[in-house]
Amino acid sequence: MKRRLLLILGLFFGLAFCAMATHQRAAEITYKWLGGNAYEFTLTCYTYSPSPAGMQRDSLPVKWGDGAEEFIPRVVYQHLGDDYTLNVYKAVHNYSSSGTYTVSMEDANRNYGVVNVPNSVAVPMYIETELVINPFLGFNNSVQLLNAPIDKGCVGKLYLHNPSAYDPDGDSLSYKLVICKGMDGMDIPGYSYPQASQSFEIDPVTGELRWDSPVLQGEYNVAFMVEEWRHGVKVGSVIRDMQILISACNNDLPQIHCEDEFCMVAGEQLNFMISATDPNPHNNVTLAASGAPFEVSVSPAILNPETDTGPNPELEFLWNTVYAHIRNTPYQVVIHAKDDGVPVSLTNIKTVTINVMAPKVQNLTAEVHGHDATLSWSHYPCPNAVALLVYRKAGCNGYEPDSCETGIREGYQLIATLNNVSTTSYIDPDLPQGIEYEYRILAQFPDGAKSIVSDAACVTLKNDSPLMTHVSNDSIDLVSGQVVTRWVKPKEIDDQYIAPFSYSLTRIIDGVTSIVYEGADTTFLDANVDLAQVTSLIYKVQMRDANQQVMGESATASAVILSANGTNDEAKLSWTESVPWMVDSTLVFKEVNGVFVKIASANSWNYTDSDVESDATYRYYVCTYGHYTLEGIMRPLVNYSAIKTVRIGHEEPTEEFSYELPNVFTPNDDGYNDIFEPKVTGADLIVSAKTVIFNRWGNILHDTDDPLIQWDGKSKLTKMDCPPGTYFYVCDITYIGKTGEEKLHLQGSITIIR
Repeated sequence: MKRRLLLILGLFFGLAFCAMATHQRAAEITYKWLGGNAYEFTLTCYTYSPSPAGMQRDSLPVKWGDGAEEFIPRVVYQHLGDDYTLNVYKAVHNYSSSGTYTVSMEDANRNYGVVNVPNSVAVPMYIETELVINPFLGFNNSVQLLNAPIDKGCVGKLYLHNPSAYDPDGDSLSYKLVICKGMDGMDIPGYSYPQASQSFEIDPVTGELRWDSPVLQGEYNVAFMVEEWRHGVKVGSVIRDMQILISACNNDLPQIHCEDEFCMVAGEQLNFMISATDPNPHNNVTLAASGAPFEVSVSPAILNPETDTGPNPELEFLWNTVYAHIRNTPYQVVIHAKDDGVPVSLTNIKTVTINVMAPKVQNLTAEVHGHDATLSWSHYPCPNAVALLVYRKAGCNGYEPDSCETGIREGYQLIATLNNVSTTSYIDPDLPQGIEYEYRILAQFPDGAKSIVSDAACVTLKNDSPLMTHVSNDSIDLVSGQVVTRWVKPKEIDDQYIAPFSYSLTRIIDGVTSIVYEGADTTFLDANVDLAQVTSLIYKVQMRDANQQVMGESATASAVILSANGTNDEAKLSWTESVPWMVDSTLVFKEVNGVFVKIASANSWNYTDSDVESDATYRYYVCTYGHYTLEGIMRPLVNYSAIKTVRIGHEEPTEEFSYELPNVFTPNDDGYNDIFEPKVTGADLIVSAKTVIFNRWGNILHDTDDPLIQWDGKSKLTKMDCPPGTYFYVCDITYIGKTGEEKLHLQGSITIIR
């Protein structure tokens, strides 16, 4: 009798426990920055209404991620219908320092009988949110999930849910499915994603959860993470764990009718109609919408009416956009259409994307003054812009941006960042002749958003000086290394100059300057040079009239300097060429059975040949193809390098000394990779060093005898930051090696990224 009584009591208390604890359906934690390291946290739970446990949970425990834990009070308790109750808990927490914190809540228990959670009545609901406090990235507010997880589905019918995530800071969002968690934040043992006849997935961009289609009736729990990204760095995340109820029904989803995407310039009004219909003739549909445009603090969007119900509901969307709405990521409006079908009402959703673009800079013009281009434009109207970006490209074959296109296409070089957005002019100095230049300007905003590109403005410098066209290894006798130089007479000669005209050719070889030719010809074979033996070779030509009056001087043009190094399994080639014309491509040649054959066409400044054998010797050369944009100048301009010999596996690095240079650095004062410097071991073995860094026009931007180089990306001529792009270096090191003083020659390209 006693044993029977104990069993009855045990059963009674077990049922009481289930009744008290079986309630948690969905939950998430969000936060709002209050200032300093203080944040207001909101814990939102959706519970099973008939369970008394939900009513009794007037506070829940939250771990703040810094070792502290407390029960936070409930501030909202609201029945939503369909056995769902909304519970909202709020509290403020102060953190002592920057860092990454995982804020979590664990509460017993989930609903009884969740299909994909084994023994769900005994499994706690656990959720967590990541908070990143990093002043360098700016303080952060979490996403707010505007759409409640209360929609139901039917077997064999498409189920859709979108949380309608809104980020107050305009950060980029991404979405991914995660496994539901239980006790102590561990993955629930035996958990599985819901079974689908087609697929179960979440769109990583829009956040649309798509279950196509449920196979079995029942209750299911799923979870997904919304991650925030700022300048490519993760700044926080929120997990929603939600329950989906699937029943048997013959209902069909209502249909939503409106455009999918809109692109507009800030300051314009967006107005469009949204309507819905239902394939089941006796169903009414309730139409509503949520999303970021309704949440912005300045000039939010409105719906007229806010909701509409009927067989053919209709809403008008109206948004008067302003400059404050400009941002890098598009806005999303999530439209909900819910029918009143029996026994289950179904909800369809549609995500509308709205791009609010910054207006373009207006009235850009460009004029030539000597060798400078002077740009001017109208005052930019957006007060929230942080910079104007000036771009240039050789050639003037501009484009019209597409209707939703912002930023600039490939092929343009950023030449200036103007932090004073009130600026309306800029001078681009010392442009080489012979090239037509196209300019464009963009505005940039705090989150990285860029405006629509300006119209193009083009200039061509007056052709009143000679133009170098060739500094080439003699193609008739590549082995000799003799250098063929050529130039062309200017087309626009001032009447003050008297014929006949003559030229003076200057050579700068490894830093030594001399005049190597004077005369009337426009071709000179420099037979006193072996191109294979020099590390730097530059020419320029000056023009005089009959009275020996200087008429003009060309820009400098360098030879193609090729380097080749062999390892145990490949030959690494690199080359430099600093010329005033446009270099389009480079062909790489290799000697095979006594004949040079083309093995590659390269658009960069290096090439690796892996088709080699260890301990074998190979010979290579390259030739570059380029052009001026002026009419009447021969095309293409072909220039050959010297022939270089490389032994595969022949050179072994010494144990005492190594010296490597990077191919990219980021001088943006973030404390990381701000300086162009070598990775060096055995620095005390260096006897002497010389490094020269120059741009594609041959202008020297930095030169130093410091073996550590320490270039900060500034021009020694202007003392200003060099714009992002590719630059070239020649570096010669003398060091104490195994056989005494040895030399190391390095040359290549370095890319600045800002």
